[in-house]
Amino acid sequence: MWCPTVIKVGNTYQMFASSWPERYGLAGWTKYSEIIRATSDNLYGPYEFQEVVISKRDGYWDNDRAHNPKIVKAGNKYVLFYISSANETGYAYAHNITGPWTRSDSVAIPFSNPAPLVRKDGRVYLLGRKALGKLRIAEAYQADSFNGKYQPVTSNLNLLPDSNQLEDPTIWWASGQYNVILNDFNGDLTGTKKAGAQYYSKDGIHYYSATKDAVFTRTVTYDDGSSRTFTRRERPFVYVDGKGTVTALFTACLVRNNDGTEQSWIEVQPVGNYIPPKFDNAQN
Repeated sequence: MWCPTVIKVGNTYQMFASSWPERYGLAGWTKYSEIIRATSDNLYGPYEFQEVVISKRDGYWDNDRAHNPKIVKAGNKYVLFYISSANETGYAYAHNITGPWTRSDSVAIPFSNPAPLVRKDGRVYLLGRKALGKLRIAEAYQADSFNGKYQPVTSNLNLLPDSNQLEDPTIWWASGQYNVILNDFNGDLTGTKKAGAQYYSKDGIHYYSATKDAVFTRTVTYDDGSSRTFTRRERPFVYVDGKGTVTALFTACLVRNNDGTEQSWIEVQPVGNYIPPKFDNAQN
């Protein structure tokens, strides 16, 4: 499993994630990834598989794969953003979390790794990663509704400061600002490649670093004092309650065994009711 995203519906936590046969290893996502749904009565799991929700479709924009989901609720509909090939994000929507799902027939936003935020007025803001050759830059688009026409929020080439690069943003609104955690693609901010980096923005256009410290690394420490350093730890997703408080961090983790085989699963890390402070742009 890879790419976790969670929403609470009633008393049940609904996780959507990417999945493909283990025998293909991590590289299998490029051809075989599909989006599944799993449920739990506890935010921290365990989650039980329920169904395959989205698979690739011949003849449409998502004919390569269905990958990297993010679930939100917009009005009375559930909206599942996901990607196919590089720089291709679309969505599916449903009245019920169990479907049936109606998919967009074409690419909605020309970037990958979508991080959606639904504003109180129904407008949708999406932060994502645009691949330009070897560069991984931050872009943002917005629309009046989830199924409206998405327009770039600015013509700036990269929303992150100092030309920093990224993968896998997760976003939430708290303390009067956009708050983002992402993979520091080259270690531009934290000094550690693909560690967790934190940024914020007052307007969704100008982003600033919240801290230079890594929010997470490839090492996870457990309650019993043991720890594990993963080969890869990516796709951060913060679960936020109705008050903008982060109570859990989900990440996709991979281990490479001595025989060359790979295993991946979702780790969930409790967070002590974190509300980001109201940062001052002047300090950056």
